[in-house]
Amino acid sequence: MKKVVKKTKKKATAATAAAVSLSAATALLAFAAPASAAEDSVSTSSTVGYVCQSRFDGSWFPINGYSRGFTTTAPSKVSAGAGFNVAFDPAPIVALGEYNKELTDIEVAYKVSPEARVLGYKLVGGKNLGSAVFHVERRGAEFVVTSPDSIPGGVEFDLPSLVVTLRAPGQGAVTTGPGGSSFEQRSFGWNRLHPANDQWDPFQCYADPAKPVVFSTTAVG
Repeated sequence: MKKVVKKTKKKATAATAAAVSLSAATALLAFAAPASAAEDSVSTSSTVGYVCQSRFDGSWFPINGYSRGFTTTAPSKVSAGAGFNVAFDPAPIVALGEYNKELTDIEVAYKVSPEARVLGYKLVGGKNLGSAVFHVERRGAEFVVTSPDSIPGGVEFDLPSLVVTLRAPGQGAVTTGPGGSSFEQRSFGWNRLHPANDQWDPFQCYADPAKPVVFSTTAVG
């Protein structure tokens, strides 16, 4: 579960990029979703099952049965060309202290229908994150919430919610779900310092393709 992934000290650069990303996203979100869309918003709870692996002392091993909960809020229907918001709220996390002395490079990925036009995005909330600064990275139709900063293990924390402002296409539907498709492009995970050997190793997960999950569906028309 461990590949000595040495922690690179690029926190200052990453923090600056994070601040720029967040300020740019906030500016873009000056666009407000129509009241009709907001009134029609529906919150849906979903559980994502993951394919996961980790490493310890140079040996990889699977982590079976791992899952995460999410609450997604989106309108059930909008007019063609209308603007609306979709909010992704991940459930709180506890990384067990006996395996995770410290966490870094935490990330969670979300996916939006590529037909929808992205008008902006921002992060909201978060709890027990210490001095860690989170930002959003775009990966095509995916949004990755991540931070290069560290959080202590064994403490429950809540990642920021992601709010994405979209413009609906001319027809069809806008769907959302978990992003990521491989251990290289994780859906969820982090790098961790194991207390037993003081080595950094990845905890890598991607959404199980055999059990696809749709977070939200917004009909257009």
